[in-house]
Amino acid sequence: MAASPNTGGSRRLAINAEWYGRLRWVAAGGQLVTIAFVLGPLGVAAPGPPLVALVGVTLLSNALFWWWTATRRTPPTRGQWHAVVGGLMVLDLAVLTAMLALTGGPTNPFIVFYFVNLALSGVVLPARWAWALSVLAILGFTLLSIAHQSVDVLRDPVRLQSLTTIWGRGERSVPLAIVGAGVAFAASAIVIVNFTTRLTSELRNSERARRRAEKEMARVEKLEALGTLAAGAAHELATPLSTIAVAVSEAHRELLQAGGDAAIVEDLALVRREVGRCRTILERMATESGQPAAGLPERLTADELVGDVLDDLPAPDRVDVEWLNGSANLELVAPSVALAQAIRAVVQNAIDATNEVDPAGRVVLCGDRLANTLRLSIADRGPGMPAEVLTRASEPFFTTKAPGSGMGLGLFLARSVVERLGGSLRLESPTEGGALVTIVLPLADSE
Repeated sequence: MAASPNTGGSRRLAINAEWYGRLRWVAAGGQLVTIAFVLGPLGVAAPGPPLVALVGVTLLSNALFWWWTATRRTPPTRGQWHAVVGGLMVLDLAVLTAMLALTGGPTNPFIVFYFVNLALSGVVLPARWAWALSVLAILGFTLLSIAHQSVDVLRDPVRLQSLTTIWGRGERSVPLAIVGAGVAFAASAIVIVNFTTRLTSELRNSERARRRAEKEMARVEKLEALGTLAAGAAHELATPLSTIAVAVSEAHRELLQAGGDAAIVEDLALVRREVGRCRTILERMATESGQPAAGLPERLTADELVGDVLDDLPAPDRVDVEWLNGSANLELVAPSVALAQAIRAVVQNAIDATNEVDPAGRVVLCGDRLANTLRLSIADRGPGMPAEVLTRASEPFFTTKAPGSGMGLGLFLARSVVERLGGSLRLESPTEGGALVTIVLPLADSE
């Protein structure tokens, strides 16, 4: 059963929330390393204990967040995800504002991390949450501009500390504030690009999954329509076909007893066969459309399957069967009637195509083993198919045959049956002419 849109949205929220939780662990670790480096090797006068306590708030809140997600018995709703993640982002803005207030306020180069928080909120949360966080960030910046604890090395451009670095042959002093700005800019860029590219990739995957689901839904709807059509046709035609069959059988028997004209007797026999064929076609449509007539799966060999295919074929003598690598004895588990009818439709199409070039031409059905699958190749000697026909050949009700010669359902229904069994059907038009249909089916003992 396909997941509902709400389920898929909640799952994406859960993935984004999980990633945000991991990001908060990394951010807290980076903050501790930065505080230690600034207070130690750089010797900057900053209030260490309050800064470490603020990092502890982040760590504790993240631990509670992970505990909440791990211990819930039911998945959180979208509203719960938004409330929890939004609350964490509000807390992160408050912690960042407090840390900046203790370390220079607007002069601290790490003030650019406001934009990291805002970018993440715009991606993870609804618009109202993102706008609310933006207002809080603006308010925080305003408060920092009014009141903050100054850090001399960042406040006075004349007294900037410098880091000595090697540039070519000489030495050059780089102000500490510029180094901090570079580190802050690089960290912000990495976080934003990493998160947005990951989200873009997830959106592309979701779009592909949605398209696959829509395509599968359209195929199911077509199969349901075909099943309804087949059931209606069988119901409406069952009585007249039975009447015709009875009348023809009686007439055929009476003519035989009376020694009637041989040609008329043969014509009546032909009518009987065609009536039986009509019944078979109706049953085949119902079977291949997914109706219960498809039967239960059973174990059979590849040779038995092909035998069932040829049994009800109008011209089985025109099919050359070849087995490679002992593939005739490979075993399958499948509803034999449905699968045989599906392959029979493909073989009949190959015979019809061959008739267009040579009424006495032959069709080759070749079986081979491919890993844990049986590969059946049906090759005809017909005129082949141009690219535009090849792309549409498997569509329902698409046919290039003359009116009355086919409904254009053979390949579509054959592909549906094969794919329901976990196999695949590929149609090709080789450059040397004709057409090639390759059917791949999983073996009975394959995983």
